Amino acid sequence: MKRILLCALAVFLLCSCSSDGTSDEEEKTCRATGLFIRLSSADGKTPQSFSLTPNDGDGEIATCFCPDDSQPLCTENGLHLPQIPGSITLNVKAPGFVSRYVEESAPFEAYSDGGALCDAGVAEALDIELTPLAAFETNNDYRTGFEAEGGLEAFEEMAVSLPGELGLALAVKFYMEDIHGEPLVFFQNTRRNPLHYEFVTQVLGRAISLDDYEAQTYHGADRRNMAGTLVYYPDLEVSSETFGGKAAAPLTVQFFPSDDLTPELALAAYRLIEERLLFLEQNGGERRLFYLPAVESRETELAAQSDEWRAHAALWLHRAELYGDLKMQILNHGVAFGTLKRMSPEELEKSVVSFRDILLLTRLPADLPIVGGTISEELQTPLSHVNVAARARGTPNMALIGASEDARIAPFLDGERLVRFEVDSSGFSLRAADLAEAEEFWASHNSGETLIPQADTQSAGLPGFDELYFADSLKVGVKAANLAELRRALAEDDASPDGFAVPFHYYEEFIQTSLVTSARCTEAAGNCLEEERAADICDEARRLCTDLSADTPKLADYISRLLDDENFRSDSPLREAALDGLRNIMHHLPVNAVFAEELDARVAAEFGSAAVRLRSSTNAEDLQDFSGAGLYRSISAAVGSGDEPSERIRKVWASVWSWAAFEERAFWNIDHKAVKMAVAVHPAFPDEAANGVLITQNLSDPSVSGFYVNVQLGETSVTNPGDGVMPEIFSVVFGGDGLEIVRQRYSSLSPDAPVMSDEEIQALVRLAFKAVKHFAPLYESDPSGLALDMEFKLDSARRPLIKQARPYFER
Repeated sequence: MKRILLCALAVFLLCSCSSDGTSDEEEKTCRATGLFIRLSSADGKTPQSFSLTPNDGDGEIATCFCPDDSQPLCTENGLHLPQIPGSITLNVKAPGFVSRYVEESAPFEAYSDGGALCDAGVAEALDIELTPLAAFETNNDYRTGFEAEGGLEAFEEMAVSLPGELGLALAVKFYMEDIHGEPLVFFQNTRRNPLHYEFVTQVLGRAISLDDYEAQTYHGADRRNMAGTLVYYPDLEVSSETFGGKAAAPLTVQFFPSDDLTPELALAAYRLIEERLLFLEQNGGERRLFYLPAVESRETELAAQSDEWRAHAALWLHRAELYGDLKMQILNHGVAFGTLKRMSPEELEKSVVSFRDILLLTRLPADLPIVGGTISEELQTPLSHVNVAARARGTPNMALIGASEDARIAPFLDGERLVRFEVDSSGFSLRAADLAEAEEFWASHNSGETLIPQADTQSAGLPGFDELYFADSLKVGVKAANLAELRRALAEDDASPDGFAVPFHYYEEFIQTSLVTSARCTEAAGNCLEEERAADICDEARRLCTDLSADTPKLADYISRLLDDENFRSDSPLREAALDGLRNIMHHLPVNAVFAEELDARVAAEFGSAAVRLRSSTNAEDLQDFSGAGLYRSISAAVGSGDEPSERIRKVWASVWSWAAFEERAFWNIDHKAVKMAVAVHPAFPDEAANGVLITQNLSDPSVSGFYVNVQLGETSVTNPGDGVMPEIFSVVFGGDGLEIVRQRYSSLSPDAPVMSDEEIQALVRLAFKAVKHFAPLYESDPSGLALDMEFKLDSARRPLIKQARPYFER
């Protein structure tokens, strides 16, 4: 590895000086030459292993590890430099001893060679005395260090598992006192003592107020105390610039984003921790200790002092490096039983799947129907549509590069055997299952209670956002009502769209007055074949439609008959084809002429011939206990374009009966006939410079207050990207110095520069705070505890606009 140079090369770089004119006769008198670095300790013991990092002052820094039979320059108690440097700076580490940083200049001490005292300039010695660490203390509440043997196991027993996409992450909190004097370091049994302050006051018995504790521990360059977290990633491999290569199973030293620690303080803490983790590897590419700055400003400060860290042989990671070589993501915990099937998005689009299927997705699909669990061979983000669906459903979801060839998965990809699939903080498991345990699991999910969403279908008119309020969700749906409230919250900034709503009344009128004929069934059957379904399925769907519409029923009655049909209920391929036929019929039924004229006229009056968005707003989405994200369709329209709003609205209404929406509602026992569709109408957003999603909760680290953001260039989707495109991911955390940015990765479309500037991020966060403050009393929540899911964009002038706000839901 680049940073671990051969010791001989390091010595060559350091020892370029001459022997200062020593004569041949003198060299015969003393057989030794050069500088002998000798380590000892106060108790007379020589360290069994050690590393020395010499520095010549010109930027040439390398680390020598001893003992090493391949390194002739290692001695029993130190290092032999063939020539004597004019000055030397050494960092010395030895397990069980306090690290030392030594700066010395020639002449050094005289060196004795078997009784012959060597002359100065021929052979000299530099003696360095190391101080042994005190014996480690261990009890039920803490340890003061970890031995080489059994230490890692003891660490794991004290650690808590952290949620996150990086896989297994084991965290142990630490607290330090008197770091510049006679330091005390405590590694908390974090399972028993998860909070620093309670540990300090209740376990250590320090009499200190919370305010004084925080001031003395998290603020100031001259502080005496520090606190943070050690996180061990046993299954992770990272590429580190400071390490010079790949490092497996890293341990990271982490501090709170609000901690204003300097690079010097971070280095002091790093050294104190490293000394006490005897299970760390001194050399090689596994189980090394890294400092992980919490925010970008700390990374910038550290980069300016990187030479000092190198001189101390201290390693650190950019946060982007932590995520850079990610091969597996643990995205949502859960258990599923079903048949494991490998599918591409194209295959999925033409297939009928259910909660009894577990999908291995070769690429991320735009839509994901209800399934038992998911494994993707493309990396996801926590806000990708697949993961949002998994969080809402409580189903297991993970990403694994090359999953279909993984030995733990490939044997189960025969598409026939039942399996049990589980994802948790430690990774995933997959095993064969029997039908009895699978059926017991499926039955346990269904509570038997039918959920009946409420709707006011009597209120007519086309109310503007300025006329609508939160409680009006009963007549226009949560999405439309929240858009009205969002507009009200951000009105002075003009940072959200204005518009109006089409209430449930008109959907209900449409299904209660429109008639279904056998001719419509024949047209739908033709569309079924055009979409490449099997001919026998399309024919069966046509016969079912024809039988149910023999008396030309109202659309609402036809829907009731369809839902009650035994074959429709029991046959998934038939059900999917019949629902497609229902949507096709709805697309072609005429809309009430008076309503059509009113709608087009209202759009023309408000927006002229500009494009508008007709956005779904059912009574079965954006709820606090049911998201429904992505289930229903939103569509563009424009007056005079041929895509008239009064024509296009039928596609939005028909999306109530999409396969994905129907199966999702069936999974959660939602009464299909009680679902109604309203529509929010507002200007379309052309020429987006960027688009994204902001969650008013720090998903990457729930223990730290902040917002979580995914953003992408232009109009490329954040939640449903194609071709492996990944958005930029960062958190905004709140500290004493204001906002800090914790960036996990740049966008794959902008790998070397952020999509948003710091000023744009600050403007977006300011708007989000306003929205949270406005919605908190409406949801009867404290602002600090309200998690909202907001869609935003940067317009062509790079001005942030928030397009939607709804509760962030995780089952």
